[in-house]
Amino acid sequence: MSASTEASAIIEYFKRKSIFITGATGFIGKQLVEKLVRSCPDIEHIYLLVRPKRGHAVNDRVKELIAGPLFNTVREINPNFGEKISALQGDILDPNFGLSASDESIIIEQCHIVFHSAATVRFHEPLRLAIQMNVASIKKLLALCHKMKKLQSIVHVSTAYANCNRNDVAEMIYPPPIQPGKLLEASEWMDDQVFDVLTNKLINDRPNTYTFTKALAEYVISQEAKDLPLAIIRPSIVGSSWREPIPGWVDNYNGPSGLVVATGKGMLRAMIGSDQAIADIVPVDICVNMMISIAWHTAVKYPKTIPVYHCCTGHLGTLTWGKVTEYGLHHLDTISLESAIRYPNLQFTENRFRYHCLRTVQEVFPAFLLDCYMRIIGRKPIFLKLSDKIYKSVRTLDFFTSNSWIFPNDNSVSLQNEMSDIDQKIFGFDLKELDWFSYWRHYCMGAKQFLLREDLARTAKCRIRYQRLKRLQNIIYFTAIALIIKLVFFKSFKIRRIFVVLFRLIFAGLSAITAKIRS
Repeated sequence: MSASTEASAIIEYFKRKSIFITGATGFIGKQLVEKLVRSCPDIEHIYLLVRPKRGHAVNDRVKELIAGPLFNTVREINPNFGEKISALQGDILDPNFGLSASDESIIIEQCHIVFHSAATVRFHEPLRLAIQMNVASIKKLLALCHKMKKLQSIVHVSTAYANCNRNDVAEMIYPPPIQPGKLLEASEWMDDQVFDVLTNKLINDRPNTYTFTKALAEYVISQEAKDLPLAIIRPSIVGSSWREPIPGWVDNYNGPSGLVVATGKGMLRAMIGSDQAIADIVPVDICVNMMISIAWHTAVKYPKTIPVYHCCTGHLGTLTWGKVTEYGLHHLDTISLESAIRYPNLQFTENRFRYHCLRTVQEVFPAFLLDCYMRIIGRKPIFLKLSDKIYKSVRTLDFFTSNSWIFPNDNSVSLQNEMSDIDQKIFGFDLKELDWFSYWRHYCMGAKQFLLREDLARTAKCRIRYQRLKRLQNIIYFTAIALIIKLVFFKSFKIRRIFVVLFRLIFAGLSAITAKIRS
């Protein structure tokens, strides 16, 4: 081991430590596992809470997880790293996480550190389920942690938007509008329909059940974890990796990732939001570095109160949703996704009437035409349904693309200042060197490579297709302008002929695209 590695206080601390992780099969969880086995090679063992899924046993799910491209770097360094990772079958919805007596004993007797990232991240999850997954689960975790004999540190992953009903959110736990205990009791007996009716009144000025239940979970922690070495990290919108282990790595369609794909495929053209609103996006590797640093600091310092750490980029003030659009469209033009139906374009508007007009003209009507064409060639129409699915998804983001928040990061800065130079190099989370233009290039490339699993060798052909779509788009736009002019300046008997010509052009263009796809 190199001298620089030996000088790392964090790596030294994690030697011979056993770790229990919930949510390890999620986006943040996967990156956390990879970082731990790569940067802390002398770790004793990592136990992952995993539930069976779609007929796959938990051990098979873990094997599939560590076989992915995310672990290529650590696989080159240590091909046997998987021997230090074990699955414990369980589910956060079950009593005591559904752990067997032997698995529970492993956690109680052997584990030193806990990372809790399991949660539902669906914004509009039914309130009852969101409470069970995000609030009841933390009570179960704390009960388990109180039994652990070697416990030294717990890191709970919350969200910076837990208190998004405030413009300026401090690094502190706020009292909730309702006692979590009452809701937990109600979730056990209250009828689903009644619960759904009460949802809007309960969440009040928060936009969804996700942020509401995350706030409740924090309050539960403040009441039931006063005697535990626990800290809370609040990431903002978690995006693809910046540097480690692969720039641009992403594995889900949540948040910006879905926007990149939907825009790159030509399906998403308009969103409600402000070009000037801050896009508080934090790379997943930065979030994971901070989690590991927090775990170390909590163990060695054992703070008297529960510290809260904001993991955000909004304080830099350099990335807006307008910039996200600008950078994304620029890079999509060169990276070019396969099977795009239109040349990418996206615009934000704060005017809801204008948004619905834009969506009708630029998304719904083209989807309708494509479905008509699909029927003509004997295929199942899919584009209107897909457009509606994208619409429902992006509408959940309205609140976040229209507003900006202030997330002070004093605790995060203080933590960074207490880290040595070598620890800041290995586990650093300073974003001053982050170039957003370059970051979005890797983000678009990562979406193409890891999400869509497209062959990068075909990028040149995809770019040719993009250019054809761009020319077709220009033809349609100019034709539409000409049509409007003719409707205004020519007599009405010519309208029918103009429409015939227009639809012939559109149909010819679609036929040409289909022919190219088949070829």
